[in-house]
Amino acid sequence: MELMYEQVVAQNVSSLSYFVPELILFGTIVLILVADMMVCGDRPTLMASLALGGLALTAAALVYQPAVDRDLFAGTLALDPFATFFKFLFVVALTIAVLVSMKAEDVGAPRSAEYNAMMLTLGSGMFLMASAINLVTMFLAFEMVSLTSYILTGHLTDEKRSSEAALKYVIYSAASAGIFLFGMSWLFGVTGTLYLPNIAHSLIAGGTPLAVGVAVILILVGLGYKIASVPFHFWAPDAYTGAPAPVAGLLSVGPKAAGMALLTRFLYEGLSVGAGGEWIGLHQVNWPAVIAILAAASMTVGNLSAIWQGNIKRLLAYSSIAHAGYILMGVAMLSSAGLKAVMFYLAIYVFMNFGAFLVVIALAGHINSDKLEAYAGLGRRAPFLAVAMAVFLVSLAGLPPTSGFIGKLYLFLAVWHKEVYWLAVVAALNTVVALYFYARILREMFLREPPSGAESIAVRPLYLVLLGAMVAPTLVLGLYWSPLMDIVGGSLRFLGGN
Repeated sequence: MELMYEQVVAQNVSSLSYFVPELILFGTIVLILVADMMVCGDRPTLMASLALGGLALTAAALVYQPAVDRDLFAGTLALDPFATFFKFLFVVALTIAVLVSMKAEDVGAPRSAEYNAMMLTLGSGMFLMASAINLVTMFLAFEMVSLTSYILTGHLTDEKRSSEAALKYVIYSAASAGIFLFGMSWLFGVTGTLYLPNIAHSLIAGGTPLAVGVAVILILVGLGYKIASVPFHFWAPDAYTGAPAPVAGLLSVGPKAAGMALLTRFLYEGLSVGAGGEWIGLHQVNWPAVIAILAAASMTVGNLSAIWQGNIKRLLAYSSIAHAGYILMGVAMLSSAGLKAVMFYLAIYVFMNFGAFLVVIALAGHINSDKLEAYAGLGRRAPFLAVAMAVFLVSLAGLPPTSGFIGKLYLFLAVWHKEVYWLAVVAALNTVVALYFYARILREMFLREPPSGAESIAVRPLYLVLLGAMVAPTLVLGLYWSPLMDIVGGSLRFLGGN
């Protein structure tokens, strides 16, 4: 027993050398909190600078991380290109959120240390979600992201809508976490293991179909909450509306991508076996069909609900729910083509969806309203903002020549290749529906007259630079996407795909 203990300790110590990006994030969080105690008064710029420095070092550590595939910390986390791909996405999303928050009107200077520390803590949780290959680690990472998310949602303690959104978030989070954990306990009871590959081996050997079915459905409920898929989406519109706009933008891309990464690992490593780039679901339940039904429901409910929204943040929230449905199409296919489409789409989604939120943030101090009517005549008052928003909306709608078109094209091709024609038809119809509510925003900006006496809007240079940096990949990846697709293909090595 003593020898086994020493071996585990030695393995955990050796794992630390492969855990450098996460250690840098943890160290930066501590540094921000210590700096807050040492300086007099609140220093938003200093705290944001420390956060950005930590993110830069984290990105460098990811670049120079050893190119090996191995389990860390006694099989609780995985080090592989799949996790690294998502970690880069999280660094990009967090960097944008921290930069935007420095000048955002609805964030405010007070408690900037706690705000930036929570941003990085959220990022740490997302890192762990992308790497988790153990049921306990999955739950801990899940909770780490959930707790920090609703703390950030309620950051504006003086505003009723922010506190209300955070409270609803807490309630839904607690319920989903309990269901998630209950499902894991069932799965552990049936298989006798917490390690995802061993769960798959146990299911191959046999088991209790009803118990496994109940366990997986409960786990899918928890993961469905995290990615805001129907029918677990109710928290998203209120959270996005009540949260500071930079937080809403981050929540719409970061935790969603982390949830998709966790769902992918669970479905592909725990419930499937590889077969030359394709995967075969285990046991008697057709899990791909279950995911496909969730995808169809999410895109349909999200798009139909968005039609009636008069608030731009709620509209983008329902749009985000619909896009969770599009992404789930690729996950459900159990194929390399489906996963490539999912990862490509998540990469471009960071730019086009966060970009749309950034336009809302840039206008927050000028129009003092989130209503669609407040965007009337924006094409004349702030031409660059209007054009940038148009690019993001066209990409979200999936029209050429944007990256959103290429992303949806790959998703549709993956579905068509697996001959799930009904899902492709549902997705196509939903894409047409989405054109309507995106066009509503474009109509307000370019076809409506601005309010009487309205002046031109002077946009902060920081926002102009960030918008330009987000418009560029949204357009360029719609014309030349092969380098990103090559990176995505290389990131599927953990599944045996190529």
